[in-house]
Amino acid sequence: MRCYGYDETGREVIEAEATVIREVVQRVLGGESMRSTVADLRARGVTTSAGRPWTQQSLSRLLRNPRLAGLKTYRGEVVGKAQWPAIIDEATHSKLLALLDDPSRKQPYSTNVRKYLLSGGFLICGYPLPDENGPETHIDGKPLYTQPSNSGKRGYVCRSGSPSYGCGRIRIAADSLEEEVATRALARLASPKVRARLEAAVGSAADGSEHIAGVLEAIDERLEEAGQAYAKREISLVTLKAIEGQASNERRDLKEKLAQAVRLQALPATTPEALAEWWVDAPLERRREMLALVLDRIIVKPASRAGVVHLDTDRLEFVWK
Repeated sequence: MRCYGYDETGREVIEAEATVIREVVQRVLGGESMRSTVADLRARGVTTSAGRPWTQQSLSRLLRNPRLAGLKTYRGEVVGKAQWPAIIDEATHSKLLALLDDPSRKQPYSTNVRKYLLSGGFLICGYPLPDENGPETHIDGKPLYTQPSNSGKRGYVCRSGSPSYGCGRIRIAADSLEEEVATRALARLASPKVRARLEAAVGSAADGSEHIAGVLEAIDERLEEAGQAYAKREISLVTLKAIEGQASNERRDLKEKLAQAVRLQALPATTPEALAEWWVDAPLERRREMLALVLDRIIVKPASRAGVVHLDTDRLEFVWK
């Protein structure tokens, strides 16, 4: 993926994009929020180098990139001046880093501790949106995020703003949904057929864990060799980025296999009654791990009637593993 502001070689400035970068830098350093800056870019139809709408996260990553200041890096560390032209000067780059890393900009209530069972990608927005190329429709497909109602009741919503920029039209109460999901997941875990499949997978994952660890080491060695080759100018930056991208995808898949092996080996009791008893006292993260064994995602569709208090299970499309 090319860096916004530069062409595919990484050495030539695309002036139209550079103009956008300088404008954004001036606005952010002038006190404008990232949220409003991103909203303006999206409203104007300005997209990333991949043709996607900007988000606060993607814009923040771009503004932190030393490449914009004409600096080259190796494994995340600045190692000197680069051969490509800078879009902003080093002093401006330093000001941006100081501003974006200012602790006072972080939300005081932000936390890594999950308080919702289905946060983090289990729920997908199923609102039908018109297809740009014809009369057909497709679902929004954006992840739902946690957000309490005005009265303080826990819920999941499709956000129209950051970070997903979804349709903003889906909301579902958390308590009744989580209870329904837990009931179905526990029943699935207690199914003899599913248990047999999972137990077979436990043995397979355990047997393959050493192999996976070896492959991960090989990926790290490949990355180190590529970095050394780039430092010696034996390969281009484009090639290095391609190698790093492929390695990142491989590492992510392998680590998920290892994590799945750990979850499988930590399976609790085998009977429905014992599973239900375990669930009551299990920590939230352990419950989420158990869900991840059998549940891929749930597509949440629009409510059929407004003002319905009880959970409408027809809204839910379960995708099991």
